[in-house]
Amino acid sequence: MCYNKREDYHKVKSNCKSVIENLWKMIQAIEEKRVITITYYKMNRDEVKHKIKPVSIMFSEYYFYLIAYDADDLTYKPIYFRIDRISAMTEHREIFHLTRKYDFDEGNLREKNQFMFPGKTEKIRFAFSGLSLQAIPDRLPTAKVVEKNGNISIIEAEVNHGRGIIMYLLSQGSWVQVLSPQSLIEEMKEELKKNADLL
Repeated sequence: MCYNKREDYHKVKSNCKSVIENLWKMIQAIEEKRVITITYYKMNRDEVKHKIKPVSIMFSEYYFYLIAYDADDLTYKPIYFRIDRISAMTEHREIFHLTRKYDFDEGNLREKNQFMFPGKTEKIRFAFSGLSLQAIPDRLPTAKVVEKNGNISIIEAEVNHGRGIIMYLLSQGSWVQVLSPQSLIEEMKEELKKNADLL
């Protein structure tokens, strides 16, 4: 019996009139290296404006993201914006130029970032005792097994230390024990305590 899959499809809700139209505008701004101001809905639904230098578009975890640098910040720390949350965009006449040092490296972000949460690049170490060791490098491409003891593997990986890696490690339940850095151990303990308090 044939089943129409369109009945199961649920469109992702957005704050813009058209995600495709937003994508097209962002691509043009990136190609022209044009400074733009966006009106953006944060996760907590606050509406904010950002003046930015757009540098890349990525698709991850069901969403398109605009990667940009703050127009007035010379540290060139990338900021991520979900394109479906951009409700308006103003193009400025101002054109920007980036030196090779600040060219955005999409491959590096994909290797070290989880769930598109920013963070400082850091080496983490954890013990894994789950059923599928291969699932770890599938999700953390920089992961390397540095030690093995029976069914426990000690893994090191370079990741962006932020909310994303905590969410991923927590999703592995008791199969994962974080060994370093100490700051990540404390964050994991705090998150587990909050969960326990809800029970």
